[in-house]
Parts: sequence; structure tokens; C-alpha cells
Amino acid sequence: MSYTVETATVSYCPSCGASLNARKTHEGERPYCPDCDLTLYRNPVPMARATVVDRDAALLIEMGEGRDEGAWALPGGHCLHDEPPRATAARELAEETGLAVDPSDLTLIGDGHLSFPDGAPMVSFNYAAATADATGTVAAADDAADARFWTRTEIEESPPLLRASGTKQVLDAIARFRTDG
Repeated sequence: MSYTVETATVSYCPSCGASLNARKTHEGERPYCPDCDLTLYRNPVPMARATVVDRDAALLIEMGEGRDEGAWALPGGHCLHDEPPRATAARELAEETGLAVDPSDLTLIGDGHLSFPDGAPMVSFNYAAATADATGTVAAADDAADARFWTRTEIEESPPLLRASGTKQVLDAIARFRTDG
């Protein structure tokens, strides 16, 4: 059995609490518990994000807490243990912006690998949907301090996005879903 951890260093087994040793694997040396035969791996945490495109603009949120507080990004968050990324993106979009979309209406616009200063690695799956596929009213909620549509020009002239969001991916989504009506 193996176990995934997010932190860079681990001293005790998350299963039984015993002190860890090291074990060589085909991927290099890994923390290992000799008491319960558990090998620990440090894999990236999956997250998913989504935006809604309205004409030449994409919906973004201002991060209201955490390490990126004050930055603008695609609405999103961590995948739950039993949740596909597309469902995560739809759930987080609704929680943070008030707009709901069916996960099947989301189109993958890109992905990315993130490494934060504290060493936490993440992978991000980024989705978009047309405003015609969304219901609700835009209102910042959950951990979002604000939510609004950013035009293509605003994004190009003053990029508001975090690494996780991918400015190019958002601009591609605007081009793909753009409506003039």
C-alpha cells in the first residue's frame, strides 16, 4: 500500500504514527514505515477551475483568503476524493460565483503544474463554458472576495491571473466561446 502526502517533509507515519525510515523505489528514495509497511509518495494535489465566457469577457474571482489573497484567478479548488475534475470545476464555480453549469457543458481549455513557495505541488485542470450554459447571478461567495467579468483587452493589458489560471488558456476560451449577441 502507498500513501500520498502534500508536505515536503514527513517524520511520522500518517497511518500508525511510527517513525519513518527511507526505502529505495524505482522512482527514488521514499519515506517508509517499517511498522505497517507503508510507503509515502509526494504527488501533486489535483484541482479544477472553471470560467464562464460572455461575449469577449471571462469570469474571474479575486482570491479572498490563503496564500494568493487579493489575486484574480479562475474560480476553482481542490478535487474531492470521489469527484472528477470537471465536477469539481462546476461545484467550485457555483460556490464562488453564484453561476451554475452542468459539468457536461464544461470544455477543457488547458492544464498546468504548479509549485508554490511552500513546496506544495498541484495540477490544475481548467475548463470554460458559454454564458448561455450558465444559470444564476454573479455574486462573490465562499472564499472569493469579488467576482466579475474581465474583457479580453483588460486581460491582455493588465494580466490579473495566477499561474494556475493561465492567461493564454483564458484568452483561448474567450476566442472559442465568444458571442457577439
